[in-house]
Amino acid sequence: MKRSLLLTMALLLLGTMAFANGQAADDGKIVVGFAQIKEDSPWRTTETNSVQQEAERLGIELKLSVTDQAGQIAALRDFIAQGVDGILLAPQTRSGWDEVLQEAKDANIPVVLLDRGLDAPEHLWAAQISSDFAFEGRLAGEWVADRLQGNGKVVELFGDPAADPAILRSEGFMEIISQYPGIEVVESKTGEWSQDKGRQVVEAWLAAGVEFDLVYAHNDGMALGAIDALKAAGKKPGQEVLIISVDAIKAAFEAIERGEMNATVECSPLLGPMGFATLMAAMDGQAVDQYIITPDSLYDESNYKDHPTGGF
Repeated sequence: MKRSLLLTMALLLLGTMAFANGQAADDGKIVVGFAQIKEDSPWRTTETNSVQQEAERLGIELKLSVTDQAGQIAALRDFIAQGVDGILLAPQTRSGWDEVLQEAKDANIPVVLLDRGLDAPEHLWAAQISSDFAFEGRLAGEWVADRLQGNGKVVELFGDPAADPAILRSEGFMEIISQYPGIEVVESKTGEWSQDKGRQVVEAWLAAGVEFDLVYAHNDGMALGAIDALKAAGKKPGQEVLIISVDAIKAAFEAIERGEMNATVECSPLLGPMGFATLMAAMDGQAVDQYIITPDSLYDESNYKDHPTGGF
């Protein structure tokens, strides 16, 4: 059974304090490797900054690698060869990790997954800290069903089709939308998490004469690209075509303020503190929850000003 997030944080904080008074003092400075995804998005940059800032606060030496999946696997092997104390990994896709995670396991180096899951056996990694992506999709689906009053045409800007968030955000969304025969998803295509690619995909749909009432994007960047494409085509995003996405970055809230975007589902990138607390507890041999879910909310025109930080 999963503990509540607050209880988990309290227990992991105690573990961090115990580790700081024990193993770290005996073994010298802690060294942690972080294999991050090479992705040009404000959300990803914020997550990297969160990890770097927490490492600095704790006095941990952080070895950062930002690359694609092949590079991430190579980076993990390099971290293992260097004998790091622990590894943080944001896996680009779900598959292909078994071998290198087994190597980390054999070297007694715990691995904590940040913001994404993977398909490797659970005994090969210590914990996954992420949002519930299917829940995010369901939140978006419920909002869409309500706003369209059960009837309308939707296009979906997919993330990486092999990535955990994209797969589950789509599944959660369709779980809700399938209950409304009057709502049809007429197109679904990857925008590769990119604002520019999202713009290009929507431009192509418009040029092909695809008709749609709403854009559901798996991240805010692609939604902002859709807004650019709609405006260039003389359409009014947020009015003629509704826009909902996921992440809750500052630029999305600014677009809601301008009336060009309608809603965004929160997905917090501020995973550095929880990531290190969990990893250090695992390094100290303590039991940790394998799945730690961060809470998410939906923000639209009615409540976006209530977000505690105004976006990430």
